[in-house]
Amino acid sequence: MASLVTLTTDFGTSSGYVAQMKGIFFKTLFDGIQGKNSSHADCQLIDLAHDLPQHDIRAAAWFAATSCFYFPPHTLHVIVVDPGVGTSRTIIYTEMGDQRFLAPNNGLLSLAARQHAPTIIRPVEAVQPASKTFHGRDVFAPTAAHIVGGKTSHLGPPIPELLTLSWPEPQEHQKSTVGEVIHIDHFGNLITNLPDTLASSLQDKDRLSCDGRPIHHIVSTYGEAEKGTLVGLAGSQGFVEIAVVEGRADQALGARIGTPVRIER
Repeated sequence: MASLVTLTTDFGTSSGYVAQMKGIFFKTLFDGIQGKNSSHADCQLIDLAHDLPQHDIRAAAWFAATSCFYFPPHTLHVIVVDPGVGTSRTIIYTEMGDQRFLAPNNGLLSLAARQHAPTIIRPVEAVQPASKTFHGRDVFAPTAAHIVGGKTSHLGPPIPELLTLSWPEPQEHQKSTVGEVIHIDHFGNLITNLPDTLASSLQDKDRLSCDGRPIHHIVSTYGEAEKGTLVGLAGSQGFVEIAVVEGRADQALGARIGTPVRIER
């Protein structure tokens, strides 16, 4: 089976930066296997996204945790959302679940690590001159090629843990559970940190509200309500979501990341 590598950045779809990363990756990979009969010659490099919110580590963390674990085992995910490029922050190679990751150690992998405990974490030791503003091309790309080629000499000794971002947990009260919006998707749907197991109680007697605004329609799919209806439902990511059928809940409610969401019992 061909080696599978994914690439995710906040560089933009028309950026020459993505092209430079790809060029260095394949140049390094092919230089390493030149003259050898290697299965790595047919390595597949797949673009996942290059329009993640710029410099938004939390958005990248959500993307990594909710997207990368659907790939075949041993896929290498290269994720570059790196506002601290050129500083003392490290770049790490990590194995979690059955996936592999190459990313800055800035909290980007902390949500994924909550779901899949890392089995190995190794820092990347750059051995060639690198631009202080473009480690994606000068460090990430060649390191990914070396890893695919089976070379780990650029990886340092294991370290015990990743840098972790704080992620809000729902708060239980006597007559309510209080959470918040943790992600807003492309459609303006509000994904909360309330587990989708709570959605069944909303079908019965519990009441859902977002920043004090009641959500009267609880459905199992968008098609159960008319266009423009504000609804709550169990979403595909494992959390309670708030949506407007064929509309945008973020605009309708003026909601953003951190907006409180409450279930009253």
